Amino acid sequence: MFHVREGDSIILASESTRRVDILRTLGVSFSIVPPKIDETQKKYELPRDYVSRISFEKAMSVGEHFPQKWIVAADTVVVYKNRIMGKPKDEKDAYRMLKTLSGRWHKVITGFCVINISKGITYRDVVETKVFLRDMSDDEILRYINTSEPLGKAGSYAVQGKGGCMVKEIKGSYANVVGLPICEVAEALLSLGVLS
Repeated sequence: MFHVREGDSIILASESTRRVDILRTLGVSFSIVPPKIDETQKKYELPRDYVSRISFEKAMSVGEHFPQKWIVAADTVVVYKNRIMGKPKDEKDAYRMLKTLSGRWHKVITGFCVINISKGITYRDVVETKVFLRDMSDDEILRYINTSEPLGKAGSYAVQGKGGCMVKEIKGSYANVVGLPICEVAEALLSLGVLS
């Protein structure tokens, strides 16, 4: 579908299989190098600022080792009432999160960054999607937790997995909820001349 400009190559700074699968939809080859950064949220840091900073730091941590290459990095959070709901610590924490989100709207916010250090180029953007989880009974929430899918997932659910049956409505990018807003990433790569 797309072509990487001759002489250029792309690295995805991620170990997320979901991001790898989404980026593959562009039909271009890329390498995968997991970033190594501290992802602790700073005090009073707003969710949009947090994902923008973390995606940039992920890109830079990989870009420092590959300055000639185009680095793509992203960070996704689930946000309710302006508070980040991270990955659950345990099953009890997953229940608390799902009970909070049940029957309510929340946001999924992804910051993504494209850099090329040798060219001095940095492109940053933040994409928001609104998601509504239908009202669920305690029993239904517990049955979902017993599948183990919520563990390791921001907000304690996976829209592309069994958790998809809880998602009643999405306003915005579905791919963003999975972890990478591919339309916006493609637009960025096209505008930078990386793709044609």
